[in-house]
Amino acid sequence: MIKTIEESTKDVLHILEAIPLASASIRYYGYCYQNILHYCSENSIQYFSYENAADFFSTQMNRVANEEIGKTYALTMRKAAFMLADYYATGIVFLKRRNYHACPLSDDYRKVLTDFETSITDSLAEGSVGLVVQMTKKFLIYLDEQGCDNISSLDISHIRSFIIKEAPKHIGNRINLTWPIKKFLKYLSSIDLTDVNAELILTNPVPSKKKVLPHLEDMEIEALFSNVDKNTVSGKRDYAIMKLALDTGLRWSDISGMKLTDIDWRKKEIHIVQKKTKTNLELPLTVGAGNAVADYILNARPKCDSEYIFLRLRRPYDRIQARSSATNIMKRYQSDTGFIHHAGDGKTFQAFRRTMGTNLLKSNVPLTTVSQILGHNSLESTKRYLSLHDEMLLSCCMDISIYATEKEGLR
Repeated sequence: MIKTIEESTKDVLHILEAIPLASASIRYYGYCYQNILHYCSENSIQYFSYENAADFFSTQMNRVANEEIGKTYALTMRKAAFMLADYYATGIVFLKRRNYHACPLSDDYRKVLTDFETSITDSLAEGSVGLVVQMTKKFLIYLDEQGCDNISSLDISHIRSFIIKEAPKHIGNRINLTWPIKKFLKYLSSIDLTDVNAELILTNPVPSKKKVLPHLEDMEIEALFSNVDKNTVSGKRDYAIMKLALDTGLRWSDISGMKLTDIDWRKKEIHIVQKKTKTNLELPLTVGAGNAVADYILNARPKCDSEYIFLRLRRPYDRIQARSSATNIMKRYQSDTGFIHHAGDGKTFQAFRRTMGTNLLKSNVPLTTVSQILGHNSLESTKRYLSLHDEMLLSCCMDISIYATEKEGLR
């Protein structure tokens, strides 16, 4: 028996209460659902679908244009509407962020993409899988727009025109455009869906350049950490995260995914499985990082059953996950330091990792040891840190003082 929309909105609110969300948030969503119920009553809607949710939001944006409501309220109502549509479709309420503007794929293309993603999941790192799937999805959407609604209709001209269209967006990293398409075509060939050979179109004649980004200087690090107010909940958490990143060189994905059981406090060690490489990594927990993490856990971490160390500041108290969280941490404390992050300057959260690797080299730690500490699978990944060590580069220069030189002026 299908529940009424009024019954379903009550169910959604009960689910949100059980998470638990703050009582003020529950009341706010309650107001949103009152508007949704009114909209459904006016339009004789008895089953709330995703299409209904989109139409409802469009109506609210018209109200925003007429200055009847604020845009923030309209966006919250959109979230509430799509949660209700989720509940009708699956019986589950999803709180995670979603892309409301995603262009839908046809059923055939969606199945091909899903099967392709499954085929590469075990052979590529999670970040690489995301890159390949995102570009492949864009390619399939393009095919649909060009009237090629079936893989069997794919030909070389579709691939050529797609590459020409997307190439200006990938001037410095064309491999991120061509590599996913090559893998997708290889997959299609392996399951006999196409025999198109686009090797010439997808070849990168010039090796991709690996830009060496700078590390953080001592003054920059001091300025960053001095801006953190360690008397606040957010300050204790952010300080512990940055200290852990600087002292261990861990990636953001590994820090955000750290569990309470990943730290052996007696041995002062960290034991994790790296998210990027899927390999085990054991690191010493420094006194500074250990004290910062302990201070956060004991005095600022929300009291909840989550197994993760670093949590959101608001309910639901789940792990901080999105990469934007790392970006926001850096922005929060860079603003008053005198050095502001600009696109391409390397002053991102990843700079903590580069700084740690460079400092190890400056301390004459062997490159192989640095590679193990950073969790690299290959020395080639670690060699980039040599380019950040100015003193070591200078020692490689040939001394030409023994050769007689003379200065000649222009004649």
